[in-house]
Amino acid sequence: MSTRKAFVSRRVFLENEITPACIIVDNGKVTRIQPGDGSKLSKSDVSEIINVGDQLIMPGVVDCHVHVNEPGRTAWEGYLTATKAAAAGGVTTIVDMPLNSIPSTVTLPAFTTKLSEAAGKCYVDVGFWGGIVPGNQNELVPMLNAGVMGFKCFLIHSGVDEFPHVDRSDLEQAFPILQGTSAVVLFHAEVDCGCGSSTYIEKEPRKYETFLESRPDQMELEAIKLVCELCLKYRVRCHIVHLSTAKALPIIIEARKAGAPLTVETCHHYLSLEAETIPDGATQYKCCPPIRGKSNQDLLWEALKDGHIDMVVSDHSPCTADLKVLDTGDFLCAWGRNCIGAIRSIFILDKLPST
Repeated sequence: MSTRKAFVSRRVFLENEITPACIIVDNGKVTRIQPGDGSKLSKSDVSEIINVGDQLIMPGVVDCHVHVNEPGRTAWEGYLTATKAAAAGGVTTIVDMPLNSIPSTVTLPAFTTKLSEAAGKCYVDVGFWGGIVPGNQNELVPMLNAGVMGFKCFLIHSGVDEFPHVDRSDLEQAFPILQGTSAVVLFHAEVDCGCGSSTYIEKEPRKYETFLESRPDQMELEAIKLVCELCLKYRVRCHIVHLSTAKALPIIIEARKAGAPLTVETCHHYLSLEAETIPDGATQYKCCPPIRGKSNQDLLWEALKDGHIDMVVSDHSPCTADLKVLDTGDFLCAWGRNCIGAIRSIFILDKLPST
């Protein structure tokens, strides 16, 4: 039985303005948007009129960087909770990362397992990333044919042993296989280049600056140089996830000018939080790459407005509270995708720029 509904609001986001409009939905699909308050509609036109007054109606948000963690770590998150929360926040599509589930999505059987676990539990549309790990290059095309949208890899310890990081030689095996396919390769772009100050170990672990000193900008810069080099060499689409340092932007811009099919994202926390204001012991702020200083944040905002950063994502990746060691407030021991793991949070703050 076909149904036609009308959603009416005085505040509908269309193109670059908020205006009164009426949205016609036939059998769950938007078929027409007409300006005005919907006063000329009648029950003969539609089966139901839903008038939400001044509530905002806008396109659903796509969040392409989400860690659902099911199967294997559903105490951290699962498809029911993740997708219900997404829907409540206006996110209508998420793309699930290949870790921290057990098994990680690095083989076709593991992907089949994840699909089975997600079945019947999703309240929003869900896509899936596969993973590149050492030695799984022959699994990539089968996973791609089965429906994964691309592949995530780490250039540094991922935080979970089930998803080991790759080096140049691993990527040199994987990239020729992906040439000419639709795949995009996502990079956690940090490398252990020995550029972190060794003195941080002797400093107060409850100070955020101690953790920040252990993950300097240079770790991102060296990784992004490698990503750009491989992207230009093989012309496989590449994507840098959760960019935190604005110092890498000249490298990215130059690679794009040279023809690299390269995109980049940053996250809400890098755009709204500053290293200078993180309290002692507040390990809920720990993530990798780390939240950096206010001057860096200003440059990220500029790059976003200028189009050098393509998207803003959540990198939603919850863990159980005990892993954040809030009782001790030790930034070096808390889970946050260093040698132990990671957490990502969206912080809704009232200080976001108005433009």
